[in-house]
Amino acid sequence: MSIFTNIAAAEHTFAGWFEKEWAAIYKVAPTVENILAATLKYAGPALQIVVTAEAGGPAGAVVAKALADAQAGLLAASSLVYDFGATPSVSGVLTGVQSNLSGLLSAGHITNANSVSIVTKVVNELTALVSALAPTA
Repeated sequence: MSIFTNIAAAEHTFAGWFEKEWAAIYKVAPTVENILAATLKYAGPALQIVVTAEAGGPAGAVVAKALADAQAGLLAASSLVYDFGATPSVSGVLTGVQSNLSGLLSAGHITNANSVSIVTKVVNELTALVSALAPTA
């Protein structure tokens, strides 16, 4: 066997593996993308409710800034899904948003019980999305 035969054999093996994995992802991707799109459309307005409720609170500006960043992250994730499908990049963006929202809760900046409930729900939804993306990542 020449080196070129080995490269061709390795390429063929990788191509076969990649093709098989891609087929598995493609069967799942439309469902994951639909779930992502619906959840991201839900999360943005839900966080806006918190911004409004917390505006007059002691940490209103901090909360508004953190939630604006979260909404920007959700928009970025939604755009990535729209353009590229369910990719590891989407999972990374969602994990970052999830972490920032959890930090906002643990720091106690959100004081309204309803707001805490909303942000907790959004964090839980993002956790579910990241988990759903795990097989495709």
